[in-house]
Amino acid sequence: MAIRNASKFENMHSSPIIGTHKKSLIRAAFILFVFLSFFGLFVRSLRQPLNEILPLSEYQPDAGVVSAVYDGDTIKVRFRSGLQRTVRLIGIDAPEIDDEREEVQFRGYMAKRFVFFHLYREEVKLTYDWQLEDEYGRLLAYVWTKEGLFNDFILREGFASAFLKFPFKKDYQNRFQESEELARENRRGFWRTGNFPQLNPQEARDYLGQLISVRFQCTSLETKRQFSFLNASQKTFSALIPEKSLVFFPDWKNYLHRNLMVTGFLEEYRGQPQIMVFLPSQIKIINNKKPARVEV
Repeated sequence: MAIRNASKFENMHSSPIIGTHKKSLIRAAFILFVFLSFFGLFVRSLRQPLNEILPLSEYQPDAGVVSAVYDGDTIKVRFRSGLQRTVRLIGIDAPEIDDEREEVQFRGYMAKRFVFFHLYREEVKLTYDWQLEDEYGRLLAYVWTKEGLFNDFILREGFASAFLKFPFKKDYQNRFQESEELARENRRGFWRTGNFPQLNPQEARDYLGQLISVRFQCTSLETKRQFSFLNASQKTFSALIPEKSLVFFPDWKNYLHRNLMVTGFLEEYRGQPQIMVFLPSQIKIINNKKPARVEV
């Protein structure tokens, strides 16, 4: 009788009902394990940047073309996928264009023109640090061109300051500080003291990409593509006033036939040297007497 009861117990223990219940428990434990794993990953993502959890290449493109320049430290990049993102240059602080002080505004505009001159419509590559985005949703990046790291280049040329308020790689912090100090010592860009080089239109072409002053007689005026042009003889040089800045130049047409000195960042459009003028302080009339027109 005892033997039969033991045999019955063994049959119950190995019955299909008990086996199915055991499999259900294993399945439930596995599901719980997966859930807890993903939940743990989610909690980590709240406390640390995404690029510390997933490889960068899996969620953010790193090469594209600069499609807009907002100021001296912020651009927009169109990636190969068609996605466009606003990008803030890591470790760079450019003067604010909307500052109340005209001198700061001038430096802000010149920093923007510097970035435009070197980066607009150019292909760039981006690399990142420990934090992928700032509080405004802008990508935080090191911007690379064919010539090298642009973040460092703008500092070496004196059109921005090193921004060390937020932490980033220590070797880059040291490099950026050294580049700014070098620009200051060599008085490059904004760190120049005294007047900028004063050139005539024929000499200006050799100073593209620099802050200079050009002396010329305004021989013609024209308005096109939301700009008002002050042209030198044979259009060897032009000063351009954007439409939104014309409010500061209500009598801009009185510059005609005047001897002028225009100060700013020298650029080139279709082979013609030009300076963008945003503020009244950028234009000086060299003499107050308006020359008489010569009839030909």
